[in-house]
Amino acid sequence: MDWGIVFGLTGLAVGLGSILYARTQAIHARRQADAANLATTLQLQREMSDRIFLHRMALVEDPIVSKVYYKALPQLPDGPSDSTVLASLVTMRNAIDGLQDMYFLRKRGVVQKYHWRHWTSVFNTISQAPTMRLVYDHGVEHDVWEPEFVAFLRPVFDGQKLADPKVE
Repeated sequence: MDWGIVFGLTGLAVGLGSILYARTQAIHARRQADAANLATTLQLQREMSDRIFLHRMALVEDPIVSKVYYKALPQLPDGPSDSTVLASLVTMRNAIDGLQDMYFLRKRGVVQKYHWRHWTSVFNTISQAPTMRLVYDHGVEHDVWEPEFVAFLRPVFDGQKLADPKVE
């Protein structure tokens, strides 16, 4: 038996094993990096959504801005002077914005089915309010949401239930 061949084949086997191990580690490292990137993106998006909501509410509470909204949207019901109607519109707009986020996260498989059902059960109910339709139509007219989401959401205002965007 030639020990040179034995040690050479052993070295070759160890080398191939090391290459496979390194490749496996690289795949796992990439998955971890992707997960960290997604977590960071979601956190940033959440913080931006919170800031936008606070900004909208501050604008609604300003009487001059309230008058501008009522002039720009004559179809709004006349509201009390304390801006409760506009605050409701902001809440409805935030619900649609949140649903858009949930839609794309569910489509990517990030949001689980039970979270999707929770959001849609609430939204299927509140979407029947005429003011919610007004908020939706105004947002569509001003190109607020992604066209794919707009097309997905439209049927709910005709009394249909929201579908699950994740194809399983």
